[in-house]
Amino acid sequence: MTGTAAKHSFESGRDAYKHGEYAQAIECWAKAAEAGDVEAQFQLGLMYGNGTGIEQDFAKALACFSEAAKSGHTEAEYSLGVLYGVGLGVEQDCAEAAYWYSKAADAGHTAALCNLAGLYETGKGVTQDYLKAVDLYGAAAEAGNVIAIYNLGVMTENGVGCEQDFVRAAEFYKVAADSGLAAAQYNLGTIYAQGVGIARDLTKAKYWLAKAAEQGHKLAGRNLAVISDAAA
Repeated sequence: MTGTAAKHSFESGRDAYKHGEYAQAIECWAKAAEAGDVEAQFQLGLMYGNGTGIEQDFAKALACFSEAAKSGHTEAEYSLGVLYGVGLGVEQDCAEAAYWYSKAADAGHTAALCNLAGLYETGKGVTQDYLKAVDLYGAAAEAGNVIAIYNLGVMTENGVGCEQDFVRAAEFYKVAADSGLAAAQYNLGTIYAQGVGIARDLTKAKYWLAKAAEQGHKLAGRNLAVISDAAA
């Protein structure tokens, strides 16, 4: 198949996908992928990974992503990091995950930056380095990654990899909480309830704990009940 034919096959697969004709999309993308179309290799990997129109097969997804990653496909690099990091379709290998996250992070992939930061924070697959974790979370946070913003809050609250600063931690939590992250809402509520490093504010504490509880955060619900009972 020529490059032009491969591109046509990819586009046919994209049209089929848009119309919910997943089997047809897979057939077209498989042909294009075999001919070396990088985007087709990636999309085929997603189909296998998500089990869309075909039986879910992480090993095949890994193979497709690996082919696309050879050509520097950023999303494929990130996806490989996820599969190796969790151990889907392959034995878990956090060092390999870190390698692929680094590749994607170099291209500015915010989720890759965040996940790589997590590996440095925990020392999985890499030498534990809190300072590097904070830097990577910071880069992802600047791009608006909510999980990274939340994790910066956690590290700042505990003084890990940076100076302990409850006010700044609350600011990070507030941004993540406003985005709907239950864990951030819980932590923000807890900071206000405890009044450690910032002024105690039970009204704000109850507000944020209630927000987290509404999303099923069980500890937030229990703590909210305790605060409410104490105030009664």
